Amino acid sequence: MAVEVLVLETFADQYVRHLKARFPQINVSGARSFADIAGQLDTIDVLIAFGIAIDDGLIKRMQNLRWIQSLATGVDHFLRCPSLKATTLLTSARGIHGPPMRESVARLMLSLAFDMPAKTRNQAAHDWMRGAPWSLLAGKTAVIAGVGISGIAIAELLTAFGMKVIGLSRTPRSFPGFARIEPTERIVEVAREGDWLINVLPGAPENANLFSRAVFEAMKSSARFINVGRGETVDEAALIDALKSNRIAGAALDAFRTEPLPSDSPFWSLPNVIVTPHVAGYVAEYEPLVMPIVERNMALFLDGRVGELHNLVAH
Repeated sequence: MAVEVLVLETFADQYVRHLKARFPQINVSGARSFADIAGQLDTIDVLIAFGIAIDDGLIKRMQNLRWIQSLATGVDHFLRCPSLKATTLLTSARGIHGPPMRESVARLMLSLAFDMPAKTRNQAAHDWMRGAPWSLLAGKTAVIAGVGISGIAIAELLTAFGMKVIGLSRTPRSFPGFARIEPTERIVEVAREGDWLINVLPGAPENANLFSRAVFEAMKSSARFINVGRGETVDEAALIDALKSNRIAGAALDAFRTEPLPSDSPFWSLPNVIVTPHVAGYVAEYEPLVMPIVERNMALFLDGRVGELHNLVAH
């Protein structure tokens, strides 16, 4: 029997076209969302999806699921599903997010430094208000929590801006772009040095609430916080208090504990906050970036060489 593949993604048709052309021996179907899935799920052998679209009910219905290819680096959404079988292979898209994440972080930092929210409000009001001078990134210190592919790419770009970059990692070692790398346990002490504190950490038990009240209290009053990691790594109540009291100067947030961000969240209306809907790594060129990983892994899977799958995640 042919391998049954389901692509669950907003632009599923693009992936379906590529996979059909590259692997005519498989049966591949696509759906934009859970509600759009047609046919039986218990025949699906392979699921290709972003974890954010997945819940345990979906995994439970895929009784014959043999392999999940995550379209994202993070696989925490899949790992939180109790019905995920130990025999189901799980692979990630790790390795493609360096360019998108460094550009997103740079955009968010520059927008805060230039006070772009106020400039946007002034434009909407036809108000020619120059306001306070904007602040350079050059000469400032950035602290990056998470020294992986994205963190390294961000550090290299910020160094090119003329910034000093300090990394936080559970396995400190030297990488280009970093003045030094400290143990993650020293986050409170290192946060005192930063003009910018940047979170690119994945969701994991050891990272829960790492950005605590103590961290925000340690930061300079002129410092700003960037979150392009996971929402559960941040004590959001402590962050809101720090922003409301001007204990820190501002924040740009792309990830939250609850997504979509509830309409009554204070983050929406705080004047020193930029909110983006978890899109830091989701670029127009995403499909060309991730398809080489998907195609390589599909070829290996069909050839029975599952031990050689790229970015195989233990669970």
